[in-house]
Amino acid sequence: MGNVAKQLAVNLMKGLSISHISLPIKIFEPRSMVQRIVDFWSHASSQLGAAAEEKDPVERLKWVICFQLSSLYICTSQDKPFNPLLGETNQGSFIDGTRYYCEHTCHHPPISHYLLEGPNDSFKMSGYYEFIGKMSGNAFISGLRGPCTLEFADGTVIRFNAPDFKISGALMGERIIEACGSIVFQDLKNHLKAVVVLSTFKESGFWSKTQTGSRSAIEGQIYRCNPADNKLIKFGKN
Repeated sequence: MGNVAKQLAVNLMKGLSISHISLPIKIFEPRSMVQRIVDFWSHASSQLGAAAEEKDPVERLKWVICFQLSSLYICTSQDKPFNPLLGETNQGSFIDGTRYYCEHTCHHPPISHYLLEGPNDSFKMSGYYEFIGKMSGNAFISGLRGPCTLEFADGTVIRFNAPDFKISGALMGERIIEACGSIVFQDLKNHLKAVVVLSTFKESGFWSKTQTGSRSAIEGQIYRCNPADNKLIKFGKN
């Protein structure tokens, strides 16, 4: 890790991002990123399939939220995937017939585009992931930038983002991986919005320790938006 820290310091002085660092091979998994991102969609068949069949827009939004949150524990790993080759593709299907297509379209910054199509065109999810990473003290923060657009056969379109992941103890101390930040979902057709906040675990105090939040704390709220005055009205309970 000392060599990695030295490379990081040199790159930061040159104004380069953390993605330019050459990392030791032992921390890599035997897949590239265009293969690994398919893990995010492991529950697409069940949860997006259920969302496509749901007629109530609030219940459908809940299924989409469940789908996005389900990727948090599936994709949490310390192993780094290899950077894909420019133009590298990955395509396949899940057991229910849901098809996926991925292509690495840019190397600096690293960006991969994707398309996910449900059986009988019941839903279509498209977008891109721009992979970012930065050091913050003793922690490494990574994330996926780029909106995700989910379309259903009845014309409903829901857009949402991906959360960040924080690896504490990157250079020393206990190694902890946690999701952080927030995920925002917007259903423009039905004037719905949902915000999910992922709490960050913190310890502080010199003589004693206090804890803020929880390693697994997730809080959220669904709002109904009044397009006339652009105000958000809370819908139901957290």
